[in-house]
Amino acid sequence: MRKLRAAGLLLAGTALLAGSFAAGDRWLRDRDATSEVNGVTDTVPRAEVARSISGHLSLPVIPRGPRSVDCARDLRAVEGARTHCTAHYLRGTDRGMTVRVVRVRGDKITYVHDAPHR
Repeated sequence: MRKLRAAGLLLAGTALLAGSFAAGDRWLRDRDATSEVNGVTDTVPRAEVARSISGHLSLPVIPRGPRSVDCARDLRAVEGARTHCTAHYLRGTDRGMTVRVVRVRGDKITYVHDAPHR
């Protein structure tokens, strides 16, 4: 009876761990964001882009994301427009990445970032 219970617990734990990895992998692959365009400048402010990226690089349960993210300039509302951003981590490590506009619809743009470069 004890062996059956232990096997059941082991199986349940394995399934839970596998599900967590699958959800985490999906979450880490989601690197797109949609923001509202400033009607005057026809851009998304770089602070908004940086905030969005910072949220993508931080895990919901384990706060190991960057301490801050800076972007070189505002992101123009033109498909294919790019800007460079840098994630600053606690151990003094800086990681650069490129942010690119993939869709413009009305007053909203969708943009993606690549994985931080080492």
